[in-house]
Amino acid sequence: MPPWLTRRDREALKFKFSYKIFKLKKTIFTCFFAIAALLLFNTASAQKMGDAAERSAKLTEWMRINLNLTDEQLPAVRDINLNYAKKMDALKTNSLPKSEKMKQITDNDKAKDKELKDILTDSQFQTYLSKKEEIKKKFKENLKQRQQAG
Repeated sequence: MPPWLTRRDREALKFKFSYKIFKLKKTIFTCFFAIAALLLFNTASAQKMGDAAERSAKLTEWMRINLNLTDEQLPAVRDINLNYAKKMDALKTNSLPKSEKMKQITDNDKAKDKELKDILTDSQFQTYLSKKEEIKKKFKENLKQRQQAG
């Protein structure tokens, strides 16, 4: 400290310095907390979808109920759903351009429908296609609402 400062001025400088350190610590803590919350949110949203086996099991169960799958159809449908769920997971981690990923998703979707058509009856397959279109329509509506809100 410079000798020309009075005792009162020196104490005031110490207080300012202490306050600046306090603000710095508070800022660091806030940043750390924000980063931790972001990482936690990212992990939670990634787990929300579940892994390929979990998603395919849910889809198979939905199909069993809504399409009245027989005991003979169930294992084949389960295998198809798992196969394409794994392909979707592989596409998520792939570094391809977005347009190429979309093309592969569309191709996979068509191939899956073709495989399912061979297993399902005509009425089951038509029900499957109509339910699929309903879900796509709802998804697009939800997407539009999120884009307008956000």
